Amino acid sequence: MHHHSSGSSALLGLITLALASAAAPVQARQPDAAGNTSSAPATLPAIEVSGQADEPTEATRSYTVPSTRASTGLTLSPKETPQSVSVVTRQQMDDQGMQSIGDVLGSTTGITFVELDNGGRTTYRARGFNITNYKVDGLSIIGGSSFNGGGSGAINMDLYDRVSIVRGANGLLGGTGDPSATVDLVRKRPGRALGASLTVRTGSWNKKNAVGDINIPLAADGRIRSRLVFSGENSDGFRDHSSIERQGFLSSFAMDVTDRTQVGLGFQYEHSIFHGASWGANVPAWFADGSPTHFRRSLNLAADWSKSDMEAKTLFASLDHRFDNDWKLRADYAHTSRADLNNKGAVKVNNGKVRWPHWKQDGSGAYLNAIHSETEGETDAFSLDLSGPLELFGRRHELLVGLNGSRMDEPSWTFNSSNCSIDGIAGFKGRCQYRTELPVADWRAWRGDEYGNIRAFRTDARRVTRTTLYGGYVAGRFELADDLTLITGLRRSVYQIHSDNYNAAGVRGARTGENAARAWTPYYGLVYGLTPTYSVYASYTDVFTPQTNKNESGDTLKPITGASYEAGIKGEWFNGALNAAVSAFRSQQKNVALKDGDSLTPDGDQAYRPGTGVTVKGLDAEIAGAVTAAWNVYLGYTYLDVGNKDTAERPDPRHLLRLNTTYRLQGMLRGLTIGGGLTWQGKTVSEPYPGRPDGHGGFDDSPIPLKGYALFNAMARYDINRHLSAMLNVSNLFDKTYYRQYGFYNGLIYGEPRRVTLSLQARF
Repeated sequence: MHHHSSGSSALLGLITLALASAAAPVQARQPDAAGNTSSAPATLPAIEVSGQADEPTEATRSYTVPSTRASTGLTLSPKETPQSVSVVTRQQMDDQGMQSIGDVLGSTTGITFVELDNGGRTTYRARGFNITNYKVDGLSIIGGSSFNGGGSGAINMDLYDRVSIVRGANGLLGGTGDPSATVDLVRKRPGRALGASLTVRTGSWNKKNAVGDINIPLAADGRIRSRLVFSGENSDGFRDHSSIERQGFLSSFAMDVTDRTQVGLGFQYEHSIFHGASWGANVPAWFADGSPTHFRRSLNLAADWSKSDMEAKTLFASLDHRFDNDWKLRADYAHTSRADLNNKGAVKVNNGKVRWPHWKQDGSGAYLNAIHSETEGETDAFSLDLSGPLELFGRRHELLVGLNGSRMDEPSWTFNSSNCSIDGIAGFKGRCQYRTELPVADWRAWRGDEYGNIRAFRTDARRVTRTTLYGGYVAGRFELADDLTLITGLRRSVYQIHSDNYNAAGVRGARTGENAARAWTPYYGLVYGLTPTYSVYASYTDVFTPQTNKNESGDTLKPITGASYEAGIKGEWFNGALNAAVSAFRSQQKNVALKDGDSLTPDGDQAYRPGTGVTVKGLDAEIAGAVTAAWNVYLGYTYLDVGNKDTAERPDPRHLLRLNTTYRLQGMLRGLTIGGGLTWQGKTVSEPYPGRPDGHGGFDDSPIPLKGYALFNAMARYDINRHLSAMLNVSNLFDKTYYRQYGFYNGLIYGEPRRVTLSLQARF
């Protein structure tokens, strides 16, 4: 993190220049065509909104976008952006049957994951680090609990048009310069034409899902319009007595107040319940004598009452205005209410009164581990920016100034022996956690009902954590020469966090976890156009990432600091219909959170400690878009080298390849689309905790090499007529056995077996 003595005056000067430029008319440059916008049979009519970077992808049939604001806030084509940016479009999500954020990120260049349990908690990673910077419609979401390792299972992709992923630090817009990636989900928007679709899905493990999508103009000329999306699912999981209930709803309205002013208002609801959810690893990796367990993938050791419940409600609004001189003002606001409930019990390995009990082949050695926690959150997020062109030294440039921020109040309710028990038995050290207090007579006979449900009720005892992050920024795209562009910016961020603790009578006690930081975050990028097709670039930005991880005392760790470097070459063909990029990157971080063994926070979450630092370098390569009018492709490869490795597990493969492609057949087979995909990752290294049992009370914590694996998928869609289509998707085509987690608490989580989904879509 760099501290610039002249940063404040420089920022003020650039803001003044932007306001002066907004008032001065300039010659507007005509925008390029937005790409192929021909109406696709399987989508609603094309939706018109102002600004290339805001144009929906659902009616384009494309696997790429003509431009994006995700990296710097400036509207830039992929070739003009000095960072690695991937966009998963609506067409790609539809082709591959993606319904969760995990489906999307699991198909994206450079993104890996570690499942924390089978109840929707997943940590996503990029470039060797956890992803903690998430946005919806450009508004930052504070708190990893909402996505990273928390309620990511609640995200319903049926409500979204696309997902943009900026790999590398992106602190200019969000204030959190996370060197992994920034994930921005963009909602579906209302259009001017009447249209509707109904999609039903069925498949493996009794899958039942339906999605309704209705676009209704509320005025004859479409100046007032609405969009309603409904999504519901009730399906079993591949594990014993597991299932998922999922509901999603989006209601969005837009109105053209004038030809230059547009306002929007909407409400979104997402709710997911994972029944049969585990707590931590799903099954043990070894028996007490150190021999591997080799359990079947469908084995579920959760209690029949175990569940994870995640709910989010969001009210959002927007304002867009175009001035006569081609400058634009945009304002966005969102209020989100979130509630997460974990009521989990699973027969697994854990520590407690007996140090690290392990299962034995005779059925002994098992305990029911259980936990009950309830967390809520109220988040207010806003963004206000002004952007447009200006003329300096005979050349045309672009400038952006803005303010954004968010504040989250997150109460976490306290449960202990006074308001939590199982069959009258108190938990570990009086907490609402069970380790070895509930022995299981014979794990081989476990059916999930040996112990009753957790009996818990709220009191006023709680911890309320307030996290505030806001800042101002300025960015510009300056044409230094005919083919040389400087893209630079500066942000001033303010970060504050504290927790207030209340007892059962509602009396507030001592304030804890108080932390504050201020930082300047610079951004520098150079782009040189070699030819109309190719460009080379280099970029640098500081890393400043507030953390939500807490230590054993419940105090939040200090922010992560560091730097991120990137350089590469990009190309575009067919007027931007096909984009490609190759980049080299290097990131450095200090104060990275590491799991603090088996320590827990007062709320029962995993405790963390600050690490000494990590340096990561590697390569990214990606091709996305249309090779021909009928052939779409998304291909990404990542090479990763993690140096200065600390003691924490870093389950990142050195090599990762992602491929998705479709082809629309012609002639006698016209109407048929076929496609396939591949995820291949090289070997990884797992560091088990505490380690493989040696059969004599000790443990071998030597790193465990895990073989790489390849997962294939396939799809076929047939347009029966203009209004009806059928699609078949098969994931894990060859039914490969692989792991989503291995070694944590000496357990493992299997990946999903082969899954078959049949969809039928009607369009009106």
